[in-house]
Amino acid sequence: MVGEYDDGELPMHAPNDSQLTSELIDHVYAAMFGEAPWQAFMDHSRNLLPNGQTVLFYHDKASQRGAFSMASGLDQGMVDRYNHKYHAVNPWMDHATVRPLGRVMQADEMLPRNHLLQTDFYREYLRPQDIITGLGVTLSRDEDRHFFFSIVCSNADSDLIENAKRTISSIVPHLTRASGVLKAATTEGRLSGTLRIDSSLRVVSADGGALELIQGAEGFSVGPFGRLACADTDILRMIQHVLASGREGPANPAVHYAYIKRRDDTLPLRVCIYRPGRAGSAYVGSADCFIRLECPSTSLRDGARRFGAMHRLSSAETGIVARMVDGLTLEQIAAERGTSPDTVKTQIKNIYRKTGCSRQADIMRHVAVVMGTKVVF
Repeated sequence: MVGEYDDGELPMHAPNDSQLTSELIDHVYAAMFGEAPWQAFMDHSRNLLPNGQTVLFYHDKASQRGAFSMASGLDQGMVDRYNHKYHAVNPWMDHATVRPLGRVMQADEMLPRNHLLQTDFYREYLRPQDIITGLGVTLSRDEDRHFFFSIVCSNADSDLIENAKRTISSIVPHLTRASGVLKAATTEGRLSGTLRIDSSLRVVSADGGALELIQGAEGFSVGPFGRLACADTDILRMIQHVLASGREGPANPAVHYAYIKRRDDTLPLRVCIYRPGRAGSAYVGSADCFIRLECPSTSLRDGARRFGAMHRLSSAETGIVARMVDGLTLEQIAAERGTSPDTVKTQIKNIYRKTGCSRQADIMRHVAVVMGTKVVF
């Protein structure tokens, strides 16, 4: 079991920075678990910089199309103008689509300011909104499509920029994970589910996905009186610790990750245990905790990306690995990509050659392994 974030583990900058980091992480998980709107995170993240305006958006490098998926602080008319026209001339995109995943960068690092000031994008779109700089991070890329979080603002001094950069860097792993869950739920339809547990381990609520996954879990069940039973003592101890700390009142959010074996010996379920902190408690009682279960086809997507980077696979080859771990057949992958099965078969042979694998099961095991490794992109 791996605990990835817990009380007191936030990077300690100035006290206000630490508190804002904690609140933003709390908002991320509250949104991920469906207990709070994503807009609450977007609105709160504006506090990172004076007069900040935040966006979650995508850009497709092949088609040069993009759009704001969610925004805060921007007039709806300006959002529409970007989506309809200015996505195609955004001068920051050339760098944003190639920068390392997860690295927070200031606008001036991607494009010198004197160059920005000479563009129509600045003169026609940014200047009317009093925007001249900001920070951005690439959360994910799937072949040519990139997904970003960004905050823009009028001029800000270097200390404010650096503080905001550190805070965003602290929340990036959580935001990346949550945005991946959001995309999986809305575009891939992969099985996942959430339980809400009270202080006596009673299941307060459970959605259909969670109940279905529990049926195949080993030593993890809901008893006849609605109480959670867990044979893994480490996971049970973690849940009890999280619940006990919640009785003391809202504090920092607690987030832990673990894995639960499945009866059919397939890859284990990924488990996220979350107890709301101060921000999340505005939507739900802090005495309860939430347990999210994810099937491997969802949780291994990041592993496929890491696997591809480690072995220097092309974006197309990495995409095929991702669909293989999702459980698609060669024919299904070909149909989805609009190509022939023979073409996909050739690409799979190249993947085997580059990685030393000889069958799909080997790739699945390797992807599962790199989920627990740190890879520098």
